[in-house]
Amino acid sequence: MINKNFFLKKTLSLILVSLFFFACSQEIENNISSEFSISGEKISIADPQTRLDNFRGMNSPVIEFKIPEENIYITYPENTPTIFLFVAHWCPFCQEEIPEVIKWIEDNDILNKGVNVVLIVTSTDSNKVNYPPDSWLYNESWKYPVIYDDPTNSLADYFGVSYFPSWVFTESNGQVAFTHAGKIGLEELTKLIN
Repeated sequence: MINKNFFLKKTLSLILVSLFFFACSQEIENNISSEFSISGEKISIADPQTRLDNFRGMNSPVIEFKIPEENIYITYPENTPTIFLFVAHWCPFCQEEIPEVIKWIEDNDILNKGVNVVLIVTSTDSNKVNYPPDSWLYNESWKYPVIYDDPTNSLADYFGVSYFPSWVFTESNGQVAFTHAGKIGLEELTKLIN
């Protein structure tokens, strides 16, 4: 009887310890976010139904982003026109948009025209498709700056994102030039930059 109780307690202890480590590893795995700070006034993306863009001409929120594994911070936007593209890894429209945006960047030599393109991955959910998002972007050959929003979606909240994908275009002085909720075709993207 003593041996059975001892064996039962040991087995139960091992199960509890295993569950604890599994839960902790899941928590760490689900916490995909970049180190950043955000400042300035909150804005909102144009509503796709009304197309009202109330924040055109206003100052964009400013993101200070720490490059992973480095002690270097980059500020967006800063003296350079910047395109912020907000996506969710599980969004089918975002999944269609990423290859098109990569093609557009490369075909139009966008980076050499002095335009920053910053992808912001938000609303991360380990229970949805294309998780983890960094693997999805690697498979899509995305090689431009990526900022992973925090678990509370602070960046999406600050920029007023409620649709995916969402876009914010800024001028070199940091003012919002244009916001858009939804996909943008390649021709329209080219017109917006020119």
